[in-house]
Amino acid sequence: MRPIKLTMQAFGPYAAREEIDFRQLENRTMFVISGNTGAGKTTIFDGISYAIYGKSSGEERAGNELRSQFADESILTEVSLEFSLKGRSYEIYRAPQQDKKKERGEGYTTVTAKAELYELKADGEKELIAANVRDVDEKVKEIIQIDANQFRQILMIPQGEFRKLLVSDSKEKEKVLQRLFHTQFYKLIEEKLKKEADQLAERVRGSRQERERLLNSIEPVTEKMQHLLQQEPRNETAVFSQLDEEIRVLRDHLREVQKEINEQQTARDQLNQAIHEAKRLIEQLKHKEHLEETKKELEAQKPLIERKKEDIEWAQRAWKLEQQEQVCWKLKKELDRERERAVQANAAFTASQEALKKAVSEWEEERNREAERSEAAEALNALLALKEQVFSLDEEQAALSRLNKEAKEYEERKAQLSSQGKELEERLEKLEEWIESLDGWQKILYEEEKKKQQADLQIRVLDKAARTNQRLEEYQRQRVKVEQQAVEKRQQLAEAEKNAALLEESWQKQQAGILARALTEGEPCAVCGSTEHPHPASIHLDAPEKNEVEAAKQETRRLEAAKQEAERELDALLIHVQSEQEKVEELEREAKEAGMQVHWSRMAEQKAELMAVHQRAEQERNQAEQQLRQKEKWLAERRQLNAKWKEQREQLEEYQKKELAAREAYAGKQSQVKGLLEKIPAPIREKTAFERAVKQAEAKKKELERRLEEAVQRKQAAETKLAGAEAGLKEREWALKQQEERLDAERDRFVQLQTEQGFKNYKHYADSKRSEDEVKQLQADVNQFNERYRSVSDRLHEWTENLEGVQAPDLSDLSAKKEIIEQQLAEKDQKRMRINHLISNYDHIQTQVRAINEKLKDLEQEYGIIGHLYEISHGKNVHKITFERYVLASFLDDILTVANERLVKMTSGRYTLHRKKDRAKGNAQSGLELLIFDQYTGKERHVKTLSGGESFKAALALALGLAEIVQQYAGGISLETMFIDEGFGTLDSESLDQAIESLMEIQGSGRLVGLISHVPELKERIDARLEVVATQSGSYTRFQLT
Repeated sequence: MRPIKLTMQAFGPYAAREEIDFRQLENRTMFVISGNTGAGKTTIFDGISYAIYGKSSGEERAGNELRSQFADESILTEVSLEFSLKGRSYEIYRAPQQDKKKERGEGYTTVTAKAELYELKADGEKELIAANVRDVDEKVKEIIQIDANQFRQILMIPQGEFRKLLVSDSKEKEKVLQRLFHTQFYKLIEEKLKKEADQLAERVRGSRQERERLLNSIEPVTEKMQHLLQQEPRNETAVFSQLDEEIRVLRDHLREVQKEINEQQTARDQLNQAIHEAKRLIEQLKHKEHLEETKKELEAQKPLIERKKEDIEWAQRAWKLEQQEQVCWKLKKELDRERERAVQANAAFTASQEALKKAVSEWEEERNREAERSEAAEALNALLALKEQVFSLDEEQAALSRLNKEAKEYEERKAQLSSQGKELEERLEKLEEWIESLDGWQKILYEEEKKKQQADLQIRVLDKAARTNQRLEEYQRQRVKVEQQAVEKRQQLAEAEKNAALLEESWQKQQAGILARALTEGEPCAVCGSTEHPHPASIHLDAPEKNEVEAAKQETRRLEAAKQEAERELDALLIHVQSEQEKVEELEREAKEAGMQVHWSRMAEQKAELMAVHQRAEQERNQAEQQLRQKEKWLAERRQLNAKWKEQREQLEEYQKKELAAREAYAGKQSQVKGLLEKIPAPIREKTAFERAVKQAEAKKKELERRLEEAVQRKQAAETKLAGAEAGLKEREWALKQQEERLDAERDRFVQLQTEQGFKNYKHYADSKRSEDEVKQLQADVNQFNERYRSVSDRLHEWTENLEGVQAPDLSDLSAKKEIIEQQLAEKDQKRMRINHLISNYDHIQTQVRAINEKLKDLEQEYGIIGHLYEISHGKNVHKITFERYVLASFLDDILTVANERLVKMTSGRYTLHRKKDRAKGNAQSGLELLIFDQYTGKERHVKTLSGGESFKAALALALGLAEIVQQYAGGISLETMFIDEGFGTLDSESLDQAIESLMEIQGSGRLVGLISHVPELKERIDARLEVVATQSGSYTRFQLT
């Protein structure tokens, strides 16, 4: 990295804008920066460091503390740097967060930190490649590839810093070198080993505690087991042996209890059958009683059924009269309509007579208004003669009014623009305040995004933990189930083996009897050879056959295979359980790394809490984005309002000119209007009034003519209407008479039919009418009653015969007996469950303890390795040096190799720097302290014994070596600049020559070297100086080239 131009404004002692153009040095690669103390020499490097990293060269000065106290309040603090790197040129701009005086009104506003990075193209154009602080920091890291600490160590040798590094102890050197070489990774290895060792130790303790817990959970059945469990220390082998004996005793007891349960279950089943038969008989008796009650209810309904039969008969008779009744009703409705039409025809005839009288009267009245119609025509002609003058006056007055209105509008527009201008200024001030109020939202957006990502990670870990925990619980449930099955298989196998052994023994005993059956008197025995057989062995009737023995052995082998299969399945499940438990431990480590702890008992609530955190972060992030979008809108609005304010100023001047021209035109037009006013009567001077008067005259003339014409038409229409109304009245009277005669004839026919069907009167007929659906329903009710009465009577007769002489049984006695047996069974079942639980628990404890012992063996072996590695890396070794410090010592050796090349030349071969490798006394940390080897004495001594000039040489050599090694380890980055701010004044003439010679070697490789110094000899020997001049109003710089 090589600086091209540095520009600082209101920065440190530089009050105004200060530019340092390093291109003025041309081909010179070394220059002196000179000036009085406090003038701002070191600030030049501060400006370079701040421009690139946003930090000064010293740790004690932050970016927002570098503002010049000489600067005017209206000037912002800002720094820009143009530099070249690997054949490409860049420009970087930064401004810290600072308070700025408001442009309008009182007070200050806070301006947020800004940063921009451009790449400078060969054609002079600039390409923006980062536009905010975060993006610029990331891009700088990518381009330069070293951090701020490394940059300062490579490019800047500050006053006294390397003297401190030279004489500091191992602990202080470790802090400096750790920052430069980023060896925190090795520290993390130490911490990782410690963490793993602690975790292994914790797992060993946990396994031992779990084993102890399992043994403590044994519920002793015998006094011997209780005694073994209370012994200290506990004999685990004896406890396990006694457990087998306890299980055997419990299984014998279990078989006795099961036999008692089977006997009582048989008795309970017999009682249940008796109770069932009793309940069935009671239900049959209740059903007979119900049928008797139902028959009584049906007997009571018989009168109602008879009435329904009569209703059906009369309804069928009424159906025969319905058609004639409808004919009569139809004729009655038609007669009513004819009567209404006759009344309407008579009213129309009367109204037509009255209308004719009125029309004749109106016609005679209009015929007598001829004189009035002549006057109206004359008045209209007089008005039309003034039309041209009135229209001319109207146009001139309109022009006069328009000019006056224009002048007023221009005046009002001027006032409006002035008012709007004030509103714009007020709005601009508010926008400035609002924009400033949103400056912190960019940081909030970044923080909330981090929270959201953290919540996402934790939710993923929690989901993974939930799935793992679910699998673990499922395997645990399967393990308990399979353990129970394994216990049952072992019990069945033991019983089968016992049975097979008994059969084998019995079969063996019967072999003598089988041989005896083949003996013949006088023939030798196949066993003893005797020919006499006084007492041959006999065969018992219940002796087993060979195939029975083989079947028992086959069953034993089958049960053995089943037991082994169950045990293999159990072992597989235990492996699964152990695997899932290890996954749980791994998940707890993952959760810790993710900044959380898994609460296994409340994972759902914990996930809900994390989802709430995620949602809040999302909402806060959305709000921050919304606020930043609002800020962009306000910035755009501010630009628009500034442009609008300028435009309004220009419009205001234009309206002032237009108002003056309108006033002058108004005065000329006013004299023309005055002459026309004298010729036209006042009421019709306005065009609208004149036109209104003409329209009124025309309307009056037309109205009189129209009224006469309409009166004639109304008279003729009334005469025609009267003739039509008279003819219609006569027609309606004839039709009414005909309709009355037809209705009388049909009514007589209906009365005759009513008498024939037996109805007493019309009311009797009307009450008997039923619809077809109603008759069907009545008939269905009758049929349903008859069918139900027959069914109930038949079933009651059958049940009476079947239950004759039967009495209801007593259920209470049977239920009491059953309750006693059920209670006894429950007690026995509880006892069986208790024994089964003890057996299962003992088997489980044996399996778990064996698994824990195997696990403990592996854990203790692993802890022995990891724990030993941690102790070595932590400094518990013969050299008392940690792993990280060992690595740092290697880096320091590389630095000293390069530094000694410089130091040997500067001290004429007398001194070289060595790293102290002896162990420190007691518990003191060691490994990074420095010694100086003196060729004159041939001995080493501490660097603190060097004189001031010698210390400067050693510190300068160390700084140059450190800068070169850091640059190498940073990836060979080409940083072609160095600033040295050291005490050259402590050197004699020869030492100064030697120091300058070393620096010349550096700049001979193309590096630009800047020496910050007051030493006159340096100014004389180096032909380029950058002078920093301090004044009462701030400092400025200038190059002096010779």
